[in-house]
Order: sequence, then structure tokens, then C-alpha cells
Amino acid sequence: MNLKGIYRNKSESTKLFLFVMIVFISALIGILSIGIISADAGDTENISQLKIIQIISSVFIFIIPPLLFSYFENNQYLKGLGFNSKFKRQNILIILMIIFFSQPLVAYCMQLNLDFINSITDYIPKVIESMKQMEEKAKLLTEGFLKMDNIGDLLFNLFLIAIIPAIGEEMFFRGVIQKKLKNILRNPHIAILITSFIFSAIHMQFFGFLPRFFLGMVLGYLFYYSGNLWMPIIAHFINNALAILLMYLPFAKKIDTDISQLEKTEISMIQATFFLIIVLFFIYLYKQINREETA
Repeated sequence: MNLKGIYRNKSESTKLFLFVMIVFISALIGILSIGIISADAGDTENISQLKIIQIISSVFIFIIPPLLFSYFENNQYLKGLGFNSKFKRQNILIILMIIFFSQPLVAYCMQLNLDFINSITDYIPKVIESMKQMEEKAKLLTEGFLKMDNIGDLLFNLFLIAIIPAIGEEMFFRGVIQKKLKNILRNPHIAILITSFIFSAIHMQFFGFLPRFFLGMVLGYLFYYSGNLWMPIIAHFINNALAILLMYLPFAKKIDTDISQLEKTEISMIQATFFLIIVLFFIYLYKQINREETA
């Protein structure tokens, strides 16, 4: 049975529904393939096993479904998702600037996120307490994942936390969901907004919702204005790799700075506005350079 391009003549709404079905089936196979490995998801003593589970789940949820969907829709694996080997070199420099100047905005979004949660704590205390427990659990797992004693640990974490999510999540969210929503809604900006919301919500980390939503918006426009999925992949990788490197340097005794103290540095609204203007300027520059390549 030839399955190449079988979705080609389906409506965009139907294609999106079929993609969700592929994700569901692939995720189920992924769960079965690891046998719901005996490790308790909250057991920080078995980090190596949890890292393997993380890789398998990422492959079955974020990598296999987009590739299969693209094959069924376009008879292609990569090009149908937006991969293009031709891109302007100056894009890389602009992306570096965007990610670099976005870091204070990510910190500011985190502050707003925490302020909002604190403001509603009295109204839904049980819900907030449950969210805090989930966040604490996620924090312990993240700290376990990011504990690096040597260069080998650093390289493996770059693969696990930077390379795989950058490729998989961008194929999933920008390569499929954003493109389908844009075609359905006929409005790229609303499509980017909704995709960013889903991108942040699916991580199930409520205390980091706004920062991840902001990042999703940036990645969405990088894809939309260039038409090349490699651009948000590179940006996503740089963002995640930067966080990993900042965690590794104190472990390797390359710097004496306590990264946890940097996270507590408060950003004022004026400072956030200043950095936002810079980021918007570079996004505008990026748009002008790629004005003939809109996806």
C-alpha cells in the first residue's frame, strides 16, 4: 500500500486533526516501547534512566509524527516541514542578537508570571499549591539533569536538552502546527500566537508559562519571516545551549558566579522596554532581509 502523499487533497483542518491522531498513536507506541520504565518519574536518583526516557519520549512525540505527517502530506520528510539548506548568513548573526537581548525579557516574563500566580493564590490555594509541588518536582529533575561533572556530561546534555528539543519541537510546533493554523485561520499572527500558547502549555510548567510563550512568539516569527525551519531551530538551540553552558561553568569551576543568584536579579519595566525595542529592531531587520521568503 502506497502511503506517499495520501493527505495531499485533504482540507487543512482535516490534516491538522490527522496530525493530532498521528501524535497520539506515536506517543502511545513510545510509552509501550519503554514499558513505562520502572523508574518513578520523581526519582532523582536514577537520572541516567530518566534521560533515556526523555530521549525516547521526545523522538516518539516530537520527531516521528512531523516526519510521518510530512511524508503523508507532501511525499517528503524534511522539505515539506520547511527545511531549506539555502539561507542568508547574516540571519545567524541577527538570531544571535535576538536571543542574547531576549534573555532579560525572559527574566522579566518570569517575574510577571510569578507575580500573577502570587496574586491569585488566595482565590485558588489548592490549585496553586498543586502547581507549586509540580514545579518543585520539575526543578529537582532539572537540577539532576543539569548536574555535569565533566565535558562528557556537558556534551550529552547539549544533545538531550538543546539539539533534540530544538529539532523536534520546531518540526512539531512551527513546521506543522503553525503552518496548518496559518492556512486555516488565514492570519499568520494569530497562528503564531496560538502555536506559542500551545508550545508553552504543553510543557506543563506553569511558573515558566510566560517566558516560554515569549520564546515561542520569537521562534514563530523567525520561521514566518524566513520560511526556513532551520532558523527557529538554530535560535532554539542557542537559547537552550546558553542555559546549559551557564550551568556547566560553575560546575567546571570556570566562573565563580552563582547562577541561581543571577536568576533572582530583577528587571524593571523600563529595562524590559529597552530590551524589547532592541529585539523588535532585530526582528524587523530579519524581516527585511528575508522579505521574499515568508512562510
